[in-house]
Amino acid sequence: MDEGLVTELESAIADSGALVVRAQKYRRGAGPEGAALLGAALALGDEARRLHRRDALDAAAARRLLAEAGALAERLRALLAEVRAGADYRAAVVAHRAGDRATLARLLPAIFAGLEPAPAPGDLFAALAWLRRGRPRPAEEVVGEVLAARAEGLAGEGDDLSPGADPELPAVTLRSDAPPAEPLVLRLPAAALPAPVLRLVESGEYLVHAVRLPAPFALRLAARLESDEDLRVALAPADYTRWRDVLARALAAAGVPVD
Repeated sequence: MDEGLVTELESAIADSGALVVRAQKYRRGAGPEGAALLGAALALGDEARRLHRRDALDAAAARRLLAEAGALAERLRALLAEVRAGADYRAAVVAHRAGDRATLARLLPAIFAGLEPAPAPGDLFAALAWLRRGRPRPAEEVVGEVLAARAEGLAGEGDDLSPGADPELPAVTLRSDAPPAEPLVLRLPAAALPAPVLRLVESGEYLVHAVRLPAPFALRLAARLESDEDLRVALAPADYTRWRDVLARALAAAGVPVD
């Protein structure tokens, strides 16, 4: 059979799976309609694998499955388009641009799956990226990012896979505890946080929906690097100490206090 046709089928099935994941972040995609589309995507992949194992995936079967994958992708794209064209979503976009937090707190839990209003939290935390390609970032670069955050606020983010946020409704993600394996952490005092805030049920993370979150923060710079196998950082303790000392001096010179 034409290998190009097989590759096209594999790509179409993968695309359908990615669209399912995108849809499931929304309440509509996580409900019965989304569950039916998920079932169709799983069945499509199962049939393709079953035919392949039996050496029965001929050109006719591949074209049939390719057509089914295309139709499924169109249904998923239609669901996503309808969510984003819906009255609640469009009103949320307007409220987001206006900084209308009360309206966002009312609308967003109805739009995104697993997002709920949260009682007023205590201090919240956000890790600041300190590595690039497994090595510490230059001190001047980190200081520049800290100064930009102080002047402009923390940047909201949201892509097609971000839970509780998306490109039109970005959010700043915060935690209720300082990540122990992160040496560079921002602490936002509870009194400085906007109200109300929302929380992701599954992860417990807090979301502040804004393009920028202007809030005073304190910076924590760990004295030593905690061991974390997931980071896979080949950095000797002495090397971390040298980098930390250089960064601490650069922060002090820029007028940034460190906890």
